[in-house]
Amino acid sequence: MSIAQFEDLPDEILLEICIYLNTIDIINAFGRSNSRLERTITQFRHDINLQQLTLKQFQHFCYHVIPCYADCIVKLTINTWYAPGEIALFNRFIAPYKTLHEFLPSLKQIWLINFSNKDIDIIPKILSIEKVLIDSDAQVSLFHSTKVLLDRYLFCTRNSIQELRLYDSEEGFRLQHDLPVMTCLYLQKLIISVATSDDLILIFRRAPNLIKLHVEISMFSTDLPKQYATPDIMPRHIKDFHLWVKDKRLLIFEDLYNILTNIPTIECLSLEIETDDIQYSQGHRWRELFSYLPRLARLDMGLKIWIGFNKVPIDVTPYLQTFTENGLDICAYADTRVLYIDAIPYEFDSATGVMTSPSASRAKATNMNLFQKPARRVNTLCFDGRHESTSANDWFQVIHRFPTIQVLDIVSINVTDQLDSKFFENSRHLRLPNLTILRYIRSTKCQVNIPFFMYLANNEVLAPRLSSLTMMYGDFVYVCKRLPIDFQFTRFHELRLYGNGADGCICLKDIQLILKIFPNLEHFWIHVQSSRTINKKLQFIIQEILSSLTNLISLRLSCKKHSLRFPVLPDDDHTWIQHACRLNQSKHVHFTIDKKEISIWK
Repeated sequence: MSIAQFEDLPDEILLEICIYLNTIDIINAFGRSNSRLERTITQFRHDINLQQLTLKQFQHFCYHVIPCYADCIVKLTINTWYAPGEIALFNRFIAPYKTLHEFLPSLKQIWLINFSNKDIDIIPKILSIEKVLIDSDAQVSLFHSTKVLLDRYLFCTRNSIQELRLYDSEEGFRLQHDLPVMTCLYLQKLIISVATSDDLILIFRRAPNLIKLHVEISMFSTDLPKQYATPDIMPRHIKDFHLWVKDKRLLIFEDLYNILTNIPTIECLSLEIETDDIQYSQGHRWRELFSYLPRLARLDMGLKIWIGFNKVPIDVTPYLQTFTENGLDICAYADTRVLYIDAIPYEFDSATGVMTSPSASRAKATNMNLFQKPARRVNTLCFDGRHESTSANDWFQVIHRFPTIQVLDIVSINVTDQLDSKFFENSRHLRLPNLTILRYIRSTKCQVNIPFFMYLANNEVLAPRLSSLTMMYGDFVYVCKRLPIDFQFTRFHELRLYGNGADGCICLKDIQLILKIFPNLEHFWIHVQSSRTINKKLQFIIQEILSSLTNLISLRLSCKKHSLRFPVLPDDDHTWIQHACRLNQSKHVHFTIDKKEISIWK
């Protein structure tokens, strides 16, 4: 009997293996082996993802691998969440080149994830790339000066960008209204988060050739309008329009009506709106609005309408009836304050997140057959429990409708019952095979329902690929102190902890307990509202983390208010970081120390 060789495996199996490897592993393993393997991994040579590399791997990749494949690279992704300082180091690596295209002539897309203030110098070098995606740091806010420069480079400087994503999760971008409007002739697709509705109208003026616009508006402004949505400036070519309104005071229905009825070219409309305007709950107003969109072929909608004042849940029946009478397919559910209305079915053309509530377990629909259809391409499910009393079954009934999710985000949790045999019987068929990230943010009074949390976090039958956890510090310590003395969460490789006033100070003793329970962490992040909750033991906490976690690749500690500081050592003496990492040479560790963040990558 002949012995099979690795090269005898079919291409389909080789590609399946590659899914579980990062780019550097694939190229190191298969690159330049033989012509057949070179052809098989072509897509991985074209799409270079520098996420989740150690510092040593990143340095090897930049100086020895990328130059060999420079003519082949079409897409490039750099993520500083997993590798703090990676964008700045990459910019230093390409310093001899005026533009990134000089080094990577075939490059058509660059994605900069966790973009920070110190990364702004790379922007002038990427303006000749067709597709530019920039996601700002979710915790350390961009300076006003950084946002001004981004606006000037991307919208007020001549460039070749055809597709742009500019996302700031906290406040959105305040665009510059006092500059002469420069038309972005090449820009056809834009995803952006802006501060106010004025910024949206300025986008209409700057980018008249858009065919796709996805915009998130963060806040309501009491200032006098800087822009007016007159019919002559409304876009003439938009086919795909998504609008996410995060402040309930921001957009009354009449304003939405005026915007949309002046964009009759819309074919795909997506709305995610939080509001206190009851007109959003009236089906006949929506039917009237849609009559002005003759090309509309697809509607995705999630409405969060604040209209309740009593201690009993809102009755959704009269609102549902208005949509039934107007032939619109929706589902409706409510708690004591908020009425939720979603378009159905939950079927999407690309990976999408859905925002919902545990009260969706009691949802009613205009068409139950559509409501019960399996969700398609929903990769993120975001719950807001609003701290209202719920049962575990409420949450899991809703989760059961979205079995393909990769991210489960649940906030404001108040699960009051204990998981009994009936619950386990009802949930025994639930499987989340793709779930990798769990964000469990703030239980009522920091008192986590331990059985509910453990069913999600420690159930390998439910979620075999779960490896990333995000929690509030107070909730997290509450859980850790109630686990068996020898218990360990070995499955988790990423941990993010957030702290504010309700969580108290970050204590060294608690950190030691956390490190004992989570021994396999590769990426660890602590973000606090005030540096005063961590400064007292800051150096000792960092030393404890670096010396205890043998698999650690990156560590980040950040604050929103005040300044991080080391009370023990002089400002310029950081050799202790190298020693704590057990490294002999400083080139094997990259660290950043400033007022708002301390990050270490090794």
